[in-house]
Amino acid sequence: MKLGIDVGSTTTKMVLMEDKKIVWYKIENIGVVIDENTLLKMVNELENTYPIEKIVATGYGRHKISFADNVVPEVIALGKGANYFFSEADGVLDIGGQDTKVLKIGKDGKVLDFILSDKCAAGTGKFLEKAIDILNINRNEINKYRSENIAKISSMCAVFAESEIISLLSKKVPKEDILMGVYDSIVNRVVPMINKLNVQNLVFSGGVAKNKVLTEMLEKKLNKKLLIPEEPQIVCCVGALLK
Repeated sequence: MKLGIDVGSTTTKMVLMEDKKIVWYKIENIGVVIDENTLLKMVNELENTYPIEKIVATGYGRHKISFADNVVPEVIALGKGANYFFSEADGVLDIGGQDTKVLKIGKDGKVLDFILSDKCAAGTGKFLEKAIDILNINRNEINKYRSENIAKISSMCAVFAESEIISLLSKKVPKEDILMGVYDSIVNRVVPMINKLNVQNLVFSGGVAKNKVLTEMLEKKLNKKLLIPEEPQIVCCVGALLK
């Protein structure tokens, strides 16, 4: 069996595969600052149940896993992972904690082109998490918040956008309206990237894909349904094992 470890900036994902079938997976809310010994302990405990022959690392903190047998860049892994879950996919959208990636892929999951947006935190998962914290919304109940009114958040900078959110709260603007404004801001950053690569069957991977309201807004803006795996956070990890 092969074990994939995807160390993201917010969460760490582990996937165990045998003969290209997912045997086990786990998602931990620990980021790139995780101690390698903690990861190694988790692997050793897993080996008590499963025979692990090879370990593959990917993600933002992939180079921190010194005990990995192989290291695969996120972009390559995302392409392979998307193809694994949806053979018809020709593109991938991944809104990560530190950056947003849009890929154009071939039939075998090979990356043909990609756009990476990492110049500003606005439009990333980290920005969304920060906004949710400022609004004092329980992350487990995020999909309960929706509104027909979209508060305008005009800043292209995450720091200034956060100031706008605080200002809107002080003006008694409902938090649902502000949250919709945050979603709208993210969608307006992502859509041009997707349109530029001209992809039709787009896989939405990563934790943000679990946000139903944001996903609906994105689909409406793109005028297409997105392909979302049952567990969108393990796409990159699975792809690393297939490389």
